[in-house]
Amino acid sequence: MFASLEFDSIKTRLIIIIGVCLLGMLVLVGNQIYNTDRLINLNTQSKKLLSLSRELLQLRRHEKDFLLRLDPQYVDLFKTRADDFSQQITQIKPVFAKLGDTNTLFDELSHNFFQYRSKFFALVNLQTQIGLDENSGYQGRFREATHSLEKQFQELRQDDLQVLLLQMRRSEKDFLLRKKLEYVDRETVLYQQLSLAISRSNQFNVQQQQTLLNTYQQSFMQLVSAYQTNGLDHNLGLQGQFREQAHALESQLTRVNDKLAVLISNAEQRVERISLVIMTITSLALIILLVKSYITFQRAFLNFVMFFYRCKREYQHMDSKKLGFSEFKYLATIANEMIDARCEMERQLNAANKHITELEKANDINKRCD
Repeated sequence: MFASLEFDSIKTRLIIIIGVCLLGMLVLVGNQIYNTDRLINLNTQSKKLLSLSRELLQLRRHEKDFLLRLDPQYVDLFKTRADDFSQQITQIKPVFAKLGDTNTLFDELSHNFFQYRSKFFALVNLQTQIGLDENSGYQGRFREATHSLEKQFQELRQDDLQVLLLQMRRSEKDFLLRKKLEYVDRETVLYQQLSLAISRSNQFNVQQQQTLLNTYQQSFMQLVSAYQTNGLDHNLGLQGQFREQAHALESQLTRVNDKLAVLISNAEQRVERISLVIMTITSLALIILLVKSYITFQRAFLNFVMFFYRCKREYQHMDSKKLGFSEFKYLATIANEMIDARCEMERQLNAANKHITELEKANDINKRCD
């Protein structure tokens, strides 16, 4: 029966067309939902990276505030933000691992941040040894010693020794201001002259003065050594290494941002390509089905028109193989049965007419014979 679900039936063809439309729409909607969610996720991570960039700027701000003002509160602020920065890296790294090949970049970023943080605290520790103000660290020790020595020279009216000490302090301050080792050499020469002059004086406190001078010189040389380790300018020593590490961290964070921008661009292009492919496949499938159905309908109707046209003159059977759809084939079978029934009825009618004619002829002959 035509009601049965056959592949070449109109019902099946319509169901296939509807199914193709629904499937194409569902796949397209599913693709949009999935990739939109992915793009939202990528943009969320982009915002987190932007937050990381802001955190890094705040870290650099606290770092420079400490180096400029030598105030420990900026170290505490730096430590708090550094902990937050490290925690954010730990949180977003697994998310990025699902989005693309960024594991290496994040490993390098984590390593660079660890080095940056370590070098900053090493710098803070070294600066603490040097002295956070004039009364602490090496600065405080040699300042206290030199003030005591100056006081003794003034009380004992040792003007020549006081002049040498003032020249030493001038060289010391020149070094602290300009960070050039030539002032250290000059200060060392003056120290030797002052030490010799103290040893030749006839004062009762020569030993005490010599101890204070040695304390001053030892503390000053420790301070010079610390400054050399720290770096006599921003490109040398620990200060230069720290600066390079900070720049490397900024560069690494920029690379991660660039990588994410590429991922976002690729995801957007992928959405466009997949959507275009889905729409193209769906459209081609529908076009093929509709064209094929149109051709089949047209052929079937032409066959029916020719069939009814010929039925007026000749009783010809319709070829059901040329009709395409099973419903039309069923109609063709019924039409052929009707033709067969009509032919049979006409044959019987002709036979009856012939029999009647023969009977009439027989009756005529009988009448004539009578």
